Amino acid sequence: MRVYITNLNGQAAQSTAQIAQNMVTDIALDLGYRELGIYAYNIHSDTSSELSKRLDGIVAGLRHGDVVIFQTPTWNTTDFDERFMNKLKAYHIKVVIFIHDMVPLMFAGNYYLMERTIAYYNKADVIIAPSQKMLDVLRAHGLTVQKTVIQGMWDHPTESYQAEAHFKKEIHFPGSPERFSFVKEWQYTIPLNLYTWHQLPLPEQVNYKGYKPDQELLMELSHGGFGLVWMDDHDKDYQTLYCPYKLGTFLAAGIPVIVQKGIANQDIIKHNNLGFVVESIEEAVERIQSLSEVEYGQMVECVRTFNPLIRQGFFSRRLLTEAVFQALCQ
Repeated sequence: MRVYITNLNGQAAQSTAQIAQNMVTDIALDLGYRELGIYAYNIHSDTSSELSKRLDGIVAGLRHGDVVIFQTPTWNTTDFDERFMNKLKAYHIKVVIFIHDMVPLMFAGNYYLMERTIAYYNKADVIIAPSQKMLDVLRAHGLTVQKTVIQGMWDHPTESYQAEAHFKKEIHFPGSPERFSFVKEWQYTIPLNLYTWHQLPLPEQVNYKGYKPDQELLMELSHGGFGLVWMDDHDKDYQTLYCPYKLGTFLAAGIPVIVQKGIANQDIIKHNNLGFVVESIEEAVERIQSLSEVEYGQMVECVRTFNPLIRQGFFSRRLLTEAVFQALCQ
C-alpha cells in the first residue's frame, strides 16, 4: 500500500491556494507519501478525450490498495475535479478529499455548483474539512461520507529566526485592498502595515510595505505588533467555515493575532491566549490601547509556546496520518 497526495502547480508564485497545497505536500513527502502533480491550465483547451488522457497520465502509477489524498479544489473548474474523482474511483483504492476551500460557499455566484460538488465529495472514503461548522453545512447540503477529520489550523513550516517582539501599537495585514476593501477605509488611531503588490491611494494611517517573500515577511512581523485576520462584510459568513492561511503566518512569526468573533479557529485562539477575538476593529483598537507592555509580553510568550506546532507542521502531520487510519480502518 502506498499513499499519494495531489499537488497544485502552475499558478502564480504568490497564489495562497498553491502555497497551501505545496506546503501540505512537502509535509506529506516527509511522511513517505508520493506526489500526484496537477497543473493549473485552461481545461477548455482539452477535448474530452484529451482530458481523459491527461488524467490517465496523472494516476498511471496507482495500484490496488493505495490511498490518494485529493486536495480540493484544483482551481481547474469543478468539471475537472469531477472527472479526476471519477478517474480515481476506477481504481480499487481509498480516496481522501482534503477540502481547502468550498467554491460554492466562497462566492454567491458559484452556489449553483453545490449539488455537483457534494456529489463528487460523496464518492470519497474520508473527508478532511477545515472546521466542524463547515462539515455541518456540507451535511445539511447532502454530504453522506461518515469518516471525517477536522483540520483546525493551517501550518506554516519555517526555520525563520524570531526576533524579540516589542509592544508596538500597530497592526499587520497582508492582502490586496481590491480584495479587502476595508483597508481603503482605515481611519483608526492604530496604524495598519499593508503588505501587497497593489499600490492604490490609501488612508494616512495605512503604511504601504510592499510585497515581501515569506522569510522576509516572517522576520519583519516577528519584531512585534498584531496580525489581523479580517474579511469584508459580504465574506464574513465564509470565514466561520474555513481556515485562513494568514493566521498560521502570524502565529509562525510569533506575534498575537486579532480575529473577528465567529471565525472557525476562535476556540484555539482563546484557549491558548494567542490574541484578541473581537466583534469589530473598533473593539480591537480599544483592546490594544488599554493593553500593558507586560500583558503583551505574556501574550507573545503564549504564542511562542504554541507556534512550534505550526512552524514544524504538526497540524498537517496529524490530519494526514489520521486520514490514512480512517481510510483503512473499518
